[in-house]
Amino acid sequence: MFRICPKSMHFARPNVRRPGFCVHGHVAMAIRHYKVLAIETSCDDTCVAVLDRRENGAAPQILTHLKETLDSQRDGGIIPTRAHLHHQRTIGPLVNRALQETKSRDDIELICVTRGPGMPGSLSGGLDFAKGLAVAWNKPLVGVHHMLGHLLIPRMQSNGAAPSFPFVSLLVSGGHTLVVLSRSLGQHEILCDTIDIAVGDSLDKCAREIGIRGNMIAKNMESFINENLDEATSGASPMNLPSPLRNQNGRMNVQKFSFAPFLTAVRQHLERDLHSYSERERRSMAFQIQESLFDHLITKLRLVITMQPDIFSQVKHLVCSGGVGANKRLQEKLQTEFSDFFDSFYYPELELCTDNAVMIGWAGIEINENLGLTTELGVSPVKKWPLTELLTVEGWICR
Repeated sequence: MFRICPKSMHFARPNVRRPGFCVHGHVAMAIRHYKVLAIETSCDDTCVAVLDRRENGAAPQILTHLKETLDSQRDGGIIPTRAHLHHQRTIGPLVNRALQETKSRDDIELICVTRGPGMPGSLSGGLDFAKGLAVAWNKPLVGVHHMLGHLLIPRMQSNGAAPSFPFVSLLVSGGHTLVVLSRSLGQHEILCDTIDIAVGDSLDKCAREIGIRGNMIAKNMESFINENLDEATSGASPMNLPSPLRNQNGRMNVQKFSFAPFLTAVRQHLERDLHSYSERERRSMAFQIQESLFDHLITKLRLVITMQPDIFSQVKHLVCSGGVGANKRLQEKLQTEFSDFFDSFYYPELELCTDNAVMIGWAGIEINENLGLTTELGVSPVKKWPLTELLTVEGWICR
């Protein structure tokens, strides 16, 4: 048996006891305490969290936060079929462990899972499992936009109070590089995007060219630089790195990012066998690569601010989130360069910057409580899902 929200014509199950209002203003029943199971499988991390939504007005407590990462070091990158198998093998045991650790098997009232964007095979591993649990437990499901999770996670500690809307986010990861204006929970505008690859992807590929290895290559390069800053800043092996999309030949500056040229420049710089470079030279190259990529981020963000003064006269909060957002050097440069434009800067804790299930759980809570939405059980993963189309994608249920 279903009832229909007359303005949206979306179906909703009756008696779903969730707090808040639907996007069309219909009142939903409020409750004060519930637990949330959250799942994130958009790429190569299988992530599970259980959140305790203790009461209205208090931030949820993280009861457990688990992650299993595919070891892709030997492959030189993520192979989608291996990532899919990784999620298939790990999602069940990880969820079972989370429920056992928190003694929450009978207490989950809401299931939140990444629906997109991401690799379809990876997304399906978590989404299908979450749909199965929603059926078995007869609990509501919320399919969450991955980048919305990164964008909203700084609000969790204040229980959604700060940063307050409107605010601007610099979302920087291996798959996305965006400047987003968030006017409200459901209304987002992309102010700047990349025309080629993401900053995290460029960092990984450039780091691999100079011999950095590991699962989190950009993070490993940051550590390599910080091991000896004197060597890193020595100027050994000076590189000719680009400043993409700048004013050249009379062309106007472009409000876009471009990170592919950095990889080309690094390859052109390596004129001899990598083993012939000293560690000092490699550390200096790593520092120059990281600085140049971050300078490009700074330059383009500053251009966006300059070109749209009406927007930024109203915006006083900057969020920097996503895996690259955990980089301390980037955080330092942002605060140095933009302290005159923003009153507050928000950076998630290190473990909440990279892909994680906590951010999916919190975004699901906000969507469910403030917009009154859940997700149909027949939805499929969304490989490409612009934030600007957050609420127009098929499958939302309005209570």
